[in-house]
Amino acid sequence: MSENAGGWPPGPRGSQDPRLARDPRQFQRPQRIPGLLPGQDGLPPEDRLRPLPSGYEPVHHEPAYEGLRPDQDWPDDSLWSRTQRLSRPQADGGPSGQPANASYGEDPRGPAGDDLGDHYSDQGRYAGGGEYEDGYEAGGKFLPGFGDDDEVEDHHGRAGHGHRGQGRRQTGRTGRSRGPRRRRFRWIAPLVALLVILIPLGVGGYYAFNLYMAKDHPADYSGAGTGHVVVQVTAGETATGLGPTLTKLGVVASSRAFVLAAEHSSNPNGLLPGFYGMREHMKASLAYAALLNPKDLVEIKVTIPEGWRVSQTLAWLGAHSGISLGAYQKVLKDPAKLNLPASANGNPEGYLFPATYEVQPHETALGVLTAMVQRFDQEAAAINLPAAAKSVHLTEGQVITMASLVQAEGGRLSDYPKIARVIYNRLAKRMPLQLDSTVLYGLNTYGIIASDQQLTSSSPYNTYKYKGLTPGPIDSPGNAAIQAVLHPASGNWLYFVTVNPKTGETLYTSSPQQFQQFRLQLEKNLGQG
Repeated sequence: MSENAGGWPPGPRGSQDPRLARDPRQFQRPQRIPGLLPGQDGLPPEDRLRPLPSGYEPVHHEPAYEGLRPDQDWPDDSLWSRTQRLSRPQADGGPSGQPANASYGEDPRGPAGDDLGDHYSDQGRYAGGGEYEDGYEAGGKFLPGFGDDDEVEDHHGRAGHGHRGQGRRQTGRTGRSRGPRRRRFRWIAPLVALLVILIPLGVGGYYAFNLYMAKDHPADYSGAGTGHVVVQVTAGETATGLGPTLTKLGVVASSRAFVLAAEHSSNPNGLLPGFYGMREHMKASLAYAALLNPKDLVEIKVTIPEGWRVSQTLAWLGAHSGISLGAYQKVLKDPAKLNLPASANGNPEGYLFPATYEVQPHETALGVLTAMVQRFDQEAAAINLPAAAKSVHLTEGQVITMASLVQAEGGRLSDYPKIARVIYNRLAKRMPLQLDSTVLYGLNTYGIIASDQQLTSSSPYNTYKYKGLTPGPIDSPGNAAIQAVLHPASGNWLYFVTVNPKTGETLYTSSPQQFQQFRLQLEKNLGQG
């Protein structure tokens, strides 16, 4: 074995340590720890028997350990003992000089170069102690921004090396202070956690309280109300369905209050169709009681204008008479109940006489439609329609059908007799009537001028394709149109065009060329809106 077999660096040239002659292994130093610089390679803090070779710097040590030899017992917290622990191979097969136990870890500050005292504090940071070198306590805070109060950067280099009594040391590599520090912002984390819990609870509680109040203690007025409002109750209406309407009209403060009033009433399902005179800002219980009182029912006036089709008439009645549209449509599925005149051939089109009607409380759809047919019978009787039709060589049905055409085409009442004369003249000449209104009716649409494609329709109401009158009326004519058919104007016109639909201006001619000019004038006015 060579003199330095145990890792002892050779002495100066020509010198020999007499201790090696006795027992070289007694004073062998541990093998150098890989990655450490001279003076940090695990040598004892001081060798009084022999000075260190050239190139090695002595490691500072505590005075309490002066005079101890390597073969003597060193305290566990001494630099020598810690150096020995780091340089000793680990039980799990770690390399010499590198601890294999994961609890030791690597120096977090990078390559070795600082004193071991800087890397490993007296607290045993890497040996299971209570603190780590980066300043975080074991099992403590790991959230950035929640550190200690006085953690500051030292921009003037190292300071305070080797002062044990100050707790944590200062790191020389980063210049970061490791002195005593107070906790900084330690109250923020609990506050944030508390807010995360309290805010959802507060919001949820607020909505829960509002739901509770809206359900069991809804908004409600306190008096009998003021003013006057007409409220319609349709057939089969419920408090739940009517509540929003009353709220919108300002009768009650909330729909829920009205529903609760109905539930607490002795007759919760007693709503009957009709129109009721009520007040604004009524207490919900008083509002519901008013809808159960027949004395509060009012008559409803409904006006049906001339020239409306049956479909238009039913839609208007369903919206304004207090009776649903479905109820009217159901009646028309069996028109025999209406007691239509024989000339109608079971078709109510043209026989629901246009006029103003008073719909009584609790009226039915059958009663309303029957009243309209009865009104037609009255008007027909007033003019003695059977005899008047014979005077113009028409049947009663033909008179009503022609009157519906005049009603649809006429713009002003003064034009009705002239339009009737044009129809008579074309029938006499066996010419197609060529009325756009009949084509559009057969297609169940509306307009003024039929398109070329619509004119090719195979509907029996297409008077461009079929000669003569249509199979029946196309609307409900008024008394003026009926009288125009019974008393037409004199003239030889074969054409007429309402050139200005806004004003109703209508021009007449017997010339096809003039008719085409009228037609272009109409199209121009329509193009101008």
